[in-house]
Amino acid sequence: MANNGSPTCEVSIEGTWVTMSVDEVQVRHRDALKRCPACFGRLMIQGGYTAVRRTSVSHFRVHDGCPLIPRHYRGEPRRHPAAIG
Repeated sequence: MANNGSPTCEVSIEGTWVTMSVDEVQVRHRDALKRCPACFGRLMIQGGYTAVRRTSVSHFRVHDGCPLIPRHYRGEPRRHPAAIG
């Protein structure tokens, strides 16, 4: 997902969707359900185990209606076919 600055996602905390940075989710809510703020598709957090923290998010299943996936986006925003919440 392309994003300027720190990427964000929505995380389910006690049944409520909260938007926060991916770094904060990785530290505080690693096992919680995460979704894309644009299409509501399920996300996973990826990162390297190096001295410099480099986290990113990825859809479990890519689709062409999410503007946050520029490589696959076809110009018309749509809800993910397997949207959550």
